[in-house]
Amino acid sequence: MSSAPRTLAYVVWLATTIVWGTTWVVIRIGLDDLSPLLFSASRAALGAAVFLVVAAATAWDRRPGLAEIRFWALVGGPQLGLPYALIFWAEQTISSGLTATLFATFPAFTAVGAHLLLRDEPLSWLKLGGTVLAFVGVAVLVGPTTGPGPVPLLPIVAVLVAAASGAMAAVIVRRHGRETSTVWLTAIQIAGAAIFLIVLAAIFEPNPRIALTTRAVASIAYLGIAVTGGCYFGLFWLLKRLDVTLVSMSVGGEATVAVFLGAWILGEPVGLRSLLGLSLVVASVALVSLHSKADAVGP
Repeated sequence: MSSAPRTLAYVVWLATTIVWGTTWVVIRIGLDDLSPLLFSASRAALGAAVFLVVAAATAWDRRPGLAEIRFWALVGGPQLGLPYALIFWAEQTISSGLTATLFATFPAFTAVGAHLLLRDEPLSWLKLGGTVLAFVGVAVLVGPTTGPGPVPLLPIVAVLVAAASGAMAAVIVRRHGRETSTVWLTAIQIAGAAIFLIVLAAIFEPNPRIALTTRAVASIAYLGIAVTGGCYFGLFWLLKRLDVTLVSMSVGGEATVAVFLGAWILGEPVGLRSLLGLSLVVASVALVSLHSKADAVGP
């Protein structure tokens, strides 16, 4: 990759990192007025609608065939829709900062998935060490505590499952999506996720909590357009140009942004234990990405 395209790739990477870092606080705010599956389905449906219009208007001649559309819709359904459902549900119980930090294990899961499915991204000792360090950080965050009440293990497991599912989606895009139009790839997967979430909401939330306040509408709009549309487009664009594990490194920055925004906006506590766990997880992200960065940048 030449200097100018590589610089653009890093600018896109930084922008998506910052915007995605705000996601966790916005989710927590919206959950005050909306039930989690309805909220996540609304976000995905709005993002899908926006991107399907953009794809049709800008890349109609590059639209994939029916078989490819079915494939990416099926990938987007469980691989993107399930993480949405689990994260929104978990944030009812645990803080936005903790949720973001737990999800920052994404590169560790990505490294394992890439090793299994991608010939050019083997699991090196550095990546293996980073993977282990990520789960040491999780253990610090959720281990025995002297605080009031038990640690809510089910939401924590839900976020880790979401990270693993999202990582698998990234690896699948890296393996099979290099020749597919980025805008169509984004639109189809988000549409698949939206359908998946609408079905889940119909089954598990027959009487959803709905309060169409200004903050609820703003939360859906921001997550649906800026995050679901813009950031996923940036993610899929980057996955065609950079090592998948390097791209996933952004979650370390996202977690850091989320922790401090949660403290500032929501008043979430940031103690020594939280900072230590965050530091370990971010260090794991850097360690997992060291070998990948060398491969991606080159001489």
